[in-house]
Amino acid sequence: MARIVLIILLCFLGHSMAAQEFEVRSFRCLTNDITAWVDPVRDLNDEACALIKVVGDPDFVFSTPLGIVARKNEVGEIWLYVPHGTMKLTIKHPRWGVLRDYRLPSVLESRLTYELVIAPPPEKVEEKLYPEVLKRPFRGLKNTPLDYSLRAVSGGELRGIKPAYFVLATLGIHEGEIANGLRFGGMKKHGVWLHVQSNFRFLSTSGKCNKAGELASGEPTPYYKSSVSRALNTVTAGGIHRVIGLLHVYEGVGYGEQRVVWETLEGVKLQNTDYSVKGVTGEVGILMEVRRVTVSLGILTIRGEYWEPVLGLGINF
Repeated sequence: MARIVLIILLCFLGHSMAAQEFEVRSFRCLTNDITAWVDPVRDLNDEACALIKVVGDPDFVFSTPLGIVARKNEVGEIWLYVPHGTMKLTIKHPRWGVLRDYRLPSVLESRLTYELVIAPPPEKVEEKLYPEVLKRPFRGLKNTPLDYSLRAVSGGELRGIKPAYFVLATLGIHEGEIANGLRFGGMKKHGVWLHVQSNFRFLSTSGKCNKAGELASGEPTPYYKSSVSRALNTVTAGGIHRVIGLLHVYEGVGYGEQRVVWETLEGVKLQNTDYSVKGVTGEVGILMEVRRVTVSLGILTIRGEYWEPVLGLGINF
């Protein structure tokens, strides 16, 4: 008989434990809290109550063997005023069950404030059902290994895919004379460009002479001033090709003229036919891209008689 009673009690205890889903996390006396001392609530015996500040869900309901004198729902907590000498507390919740006759760590005293922290049950995470993923074999690029298709691509190779354009300001130097120009073009792996250059001098002459100063008309040789004037104008166009990475070479042909003018003491300007040259112009050089900056170095010649180094600096986009 005793064994049957014990089994029944254990069943009820197990059911009670299974029904309770929350827990008391902590209980302590707030020695620095004077709420119950400054503004006391008295019981039927006109004795000041103890104050329990409950931190937990506002749906909790409480009871003690000595009763609850007052309850106040404050922000974030519940204030319970209980009689002096309270030792047990029953805690109920409409969804989480009942914790019956929870024994407090110490007997509650009048005018003291206590804190009770109740932890809610852990949230149940429901597993979401995801649609089945169809597994299909990966097919890489045709005749291209997977590791090759995923390799890093250099900037030079990108130039072979996406066209790039460049604009450079150029500078040519010959015997102390400076000629300014503009080179622009576009390319992928190969491309085209156009270069226009001039020193912006347009000299008109009244005759011609040779390098000895002798006039083409056969008149007596005049005396000349020491200064020499030069006019240079060239237009070239050609192709550009990527060699490796972002390094390119370019070449082109066009037309150019260098006019050398001597001036006599009388102020007559004569074109020196031995130093002047015009006709087919050739140009060759290298071009390098550094991020958005483009630099070039080349050489320009007119009929192989006039030679000029050409520097360039600009942008690509």
